[in-house]
Amino acid sequence: MNTPSPASPKRSAKPGPHLLDAIQAVRGSVGDGLNDDELTRLLQRTALPTEAGFAFLSFSDDFMTLSVPQQELANWYPDKGWIVAGKERIARALARKYGLSLYKPVDVASSDWLAQAESGVIHHHLEFCDRWQTVIVVHPQYLKVRQFGESPAHRYVRETHCPLKFGPDLLQDLSALYQA
Repeated sequence: MNTPSPASPKRSAKPGPHLLDAIQAVRGSVGDGLNDDELTRLLQRTALPTEAGFAFLSFSDDFMTLSVPQQELANWYPDKGWIVAGKERIARALARKYGLSLYKPVDVASSDWLAQAESGVIHHHLEFCDRWQTVIVVHPQYLKVRQFGESPAHRYVRETHCPLKFGPDLLQDLSALYQA
């Protein structure tokens, strides 16, 4: 008796949706009818893809916050809390690729500034900015990507709040910063 062999799964020639695109699609389909908290809860109940080790956490002030792979702080910070040279090199290359400026602001809240300054160790994170706004925040515990913001395509920037497009490789490129 011949038993049928299991059918091999068919592979799609078209790649699956990218996380950023999926979030923008949901946001676009509901319009402005939901506040950030309501949109976050809706997105958490939506079957969003994970991509390059990142998964959706929340949406707030036009940024989506993503979880990142587990990180060892020693891979991010040498003794004084600045970003290690290797990660900074990767970040500078990404800034060039995406036409952004790179900054390394401190992590501390103003109320913690004095205590951390006295210890001599103040950690920093990476921020990528365009002419108008911060668009990406890279931190060892999270990743934030601006989904909507000011656009250079409009004469009067304050008139419009547009989806920002970085291309399909953005999360894959940023994942290099989260690899040991």
